[in-house]
Amino acid sequence: MKKLFLTLTVILTSTIGAKAQNANNFKVEKFEKLLIKEMYQQFPGMTLDTTLNFAARATSQAGAGYPDCYGTKKGGMVNTANEEKAEAAKLVAAYKEYLKNVLYLDDVALTRCNFTEFCATATKENGMVRYGLIVDNNFSSSLSPGN
Repeated sequence: MKKLFLTLTVILTSTIGAKAQNANNFKVEKFEKLLIKEMYQQFPGMTLDTTLNFAARATSQAGAGYPDCYGTKKGGMVNTANEEKAEAAKLVAAYKEYLKNVLYLDDVALTRCNFTEFCATATKENGMVRYGLIVDNNFSSSLSPGN
């Protein structure tokens, strides 16, 4: 019984230690570049708009100042136990599904509604990595047919 306990302890300690070491090796700058690259690949024809960084980094709509583009924002915490490239691909694919299944914005709707720009950010906060993704059509609620 003691041997089994000791063996399990060694296995768990080495697994947790490896994940913690991988988390320490996770490069936020590299991840952000790969996130942007994935957005270019999964949303062809869109361009990067860094003026939306403030909204992509915000943790609430109020914190972002209620911009129109915030409605398409998806963000959260990154699993730093994964490799940067794999995590970027997974998160952008999940974002594309989110747009399609929750906001009903598939490729056709994005084109029809003139979504031409995106923003992708990654920041490190308190040792954890947060990401933010936004697609934007640059339409403003202040622009209406009567104005």
